[in-house]
Order: sequence, then C-alpha cells, then structure tokens
Amino acid sequence: MKKAVIYLRISSDKQIDNTSLETQEERCREYCRQQGLNIIGIIKHEAVSAKGENFQRLDDLLRSCKEYKGRFEVLVVYKLDRFARSTLQHLLLREELKKLNVILRSTSENIDESSQGRCIETVMASFNQLDNDNRRERVKIAMYHRVDEGLWPWAPPVGYFRPKILGVRLGNCEWDPNCAKDIIRLFELYSTSSYTFSSLANLMAKRGISNYKGKRIKFSKQLIQRVLNNPFYIGILKVKDYPIHEGKHKPLISSSLWQKCQDLQNKKSNHAINHRLIENPDFPLRRFTLCGFCNHPLTACWTKGGSGGRYAYYYCVNKNCSKYGVMVKKGDLHDEFFDYLEITKPIKDYLPLFKVVFIGRYKERQNDFKSDFLRKEKEIEQLTQEKKEVAIKGVKGIYPDLTLKEMLSDYEQKILFSKNSLNEFHHEELDLDPMLDKGLQTI
Repeated sequence: MKKAVIYLRISSDKQIDNTSLETQEERCREYCRQQGLNIIGIIKHEAVSAKGENFQRLDDLLRSCKEYKGRFEVLVVYKLDRFARSTLQHLLLREELKKLNVILRSTSENIDESSQGRCIETVMASFNQLDNDNRRERVKIAMYHRVDEGLWPWAPPVGYFRPKILGVRLGNCEWDPNCAKDIIRLFELYSTSSYTFSSLANLMAKRGISNYKGKRIKFSKQLIQRVLNNPFYIGILKVKDYPIHEGKHKPLISSSLWQKCQDLQNKKSNHAINHRLIENPDFPLRRFTLCGFCNHPLTACWTKGGSGGRYAYYYCVNKNCSKYGVMVKKGDLHDEFFDYLEITKPIKDYLPLFKVVFIGRYKERQNDFKSDFLRKEKEIEQLTQEKKEVAIKGVKGIYPDLTLKEMLSDYEQKILFSKNSLNEFHHEELDLDPMLDKGLQTI
C-alpha cells in the first residue's frame, strides 16, 4: 500500500467556496480511502495571502516534504489551485517533488503521470493562474475606485487608524490618538536640520510610542524615511502607477513643513551630513553669547574627567583671541546670563516706539501673506489652464497615452500642493492695540 501525505491550504480566515481546512481534509481522506493510500501525515497552511508570505509557504511546503523524504510516494491536495498560485510555481514544485520520488494527486481533477495527464495538469494550472489573476485585478480595480473617492483602502500609515463602529471598519482614516502628535513632532524635529534618520529613530524608540491598539511602534531608519516621504500626511493619496488624488482624511502636517523635509532630504543626499546638532539642548547659549574679548560666538562641548565624569564648558574658538580655548563652566555662564536678565529692563520712553514698530512689522507681514495668497491663486489658475490644454492635445493625439498620463498626473500633483499651501496664508487679523497696551503695562 502506497503512503500519502495530505496538503491543506486556505488563503484567509474568510475562506469561501466551501473549501475550509475541515472540508479539504474530509475530501482528501475519502480520496485516499478510495485509492488505497495510507495517510502518514498532514501539512496545513492557513491565512496566507500576501505575495511575500506565499513564497514562504512554498519553502515551508518543500521543507515539510523533505522531512517525509523516503516515507511517502503521493502528495494529495483538494484542488490544484490549493497547491500553487501560478503555472510557474506549479511546474517548479512538481519538479522538486519528482526529485523526492513523489507524485501529485488531486481529489477534484483527474491527473496522472501519462503525457496526456501531465498536459491536462499544466492546462488546469494555467486556468488556476488565470482565475487568480482575474481576482487580483478585480480587487485592484475596487481599491483604485476607493482612491478615486478620496479614501485609502490599505492599512493607514503610522499616526492614523481606521475606526470601527459596531464591528464595522469605516472607510476614512483618522488621527491615532496615541501617536499622531509624536509623528507631527517627528516632522518638526527633522525640519530643524539637526537630526538624521538614525538619530530620529533612536529618539522615537526611547520614547516607547504605541499605536491606538497599545502596540509599541518599532521605529527604524527605514520607517522614519517612509514617514517623511509619505504625502499622505498632507492629505494626498499617492499610489504607484496611478493618478494622485486628494484624500478625505485630515492632514497631519502642513504642506510647507512636508516640503521643507523633502528639500532637506534632497540637500543632504548631495552633501555630507553634519551629525553635530546645531541647536543642542545641552547648550542653549552656544552661538548666542559672544566672547567678551573678540565678540566671536562661543561654542560648547562636553569633556570627560580623569574619574570618568562628564563636564560641560563654553569656550571661544577664535585663534586670534587672547582667550582662545579658555573654558568657562556651563553653570557659571548660565548663572551670569540669568543675573543679567534680572537687571535688564526696557527704557520707558522707548515703549511707545516699540509699539509703533511692532504694529508696523505686523501689518507688513499681513500684506505679505495677502500677496502670497493672491500669487498662489493665480498659480493654481495657470496650472489648471495648462492641464486643460495638455488634455486637449492628448485628445487630438499629439501626445502618446503614456506621456499624457504622466503629464496630467504631474499637473494634478502640482495643483494639489498649491491648494494645500493656500490654507497657510489664511491668518486672522488681530487687534494688537489692547494686547500691546496690556503687555507694556505689565512690563
């Protein structure tokens, strides 16, 4: 009596078509009984649907078969589509089984080792791949349709989550109450040009940040880079080989902050990165206080003593200064600075002048915002008109389809960025007179 091993697989925990593991096992056992096969083992794989996990499943299947090497002659499956997803995978697995002196049998398809049987088996594997490709295409179309509606059909990036109501997951993404502010802070820190991907990853990891499920987020250099480059955080849905759309979710950051991070990455990719922090929180007066002998900005550093302790100092780096290299203790300089602030008070006669200058600068700034707003509106109108002209030329056949698609996508992205930046030019007019009067009275 030949010995057999049964192979069972479902693609997800929501398996349809009455092909659950229990159903598959029952049919395979019945087949073995009818064919007079002695079952010596069962190999099960559950909830494997992702492409990367599928390759892992194939490796596991071959490894399991090799563990039974020499102990069985037949591998029994419920259907050929349970065995492999593509024709190539099917043929490769068949060759590996042949090396193990194992033949493949299906409870649903009549296959054998004859030339006709192998031909039918290959044709069936091709039809299975066609069915799998059609399903994938339908899912892809459905997901693209969601993107057209401004919704993100995939798992949202860190900082967002898709809430549930009565067990049903909603379509739109919302801020993750546990970590959204941390992601905003991540963008703000990187925009200072004082941090690298690695230093940010270490900083975020030390904070022990968790998502809405309470699961700790594993920040890595790669994750930091993905976050900083993802336009999802400014309300834009970007999918590979598909037009850009404006999302219905609430942006986490402003487009100017996101663009600043992009500019910094482009700059750092072409220049060596200075790993030393420009604004080091350990030395808040560095480059702010000046040397009393040469007026050169002081720098600062940590030094290590003979006993292993660390000590903080400020010092002048001007080699032409008579006090070059002379160390001043951090605590002493900070104490003197606070003492100076205590005795420093504005002259009363200058306060009205300060008010006039402050209000004047504020009005100039407001006028700048209005000018920028009008300029941005004009820019959007121009981009929209150019997009229409390109579309008309595409209809006339002047541009190839692929070139037309890329050009329209580029215009859509520029228009979306411009519309997002419009929100940054809306500033509420403030009545500064009573505010300044109260502040100056307090001084």
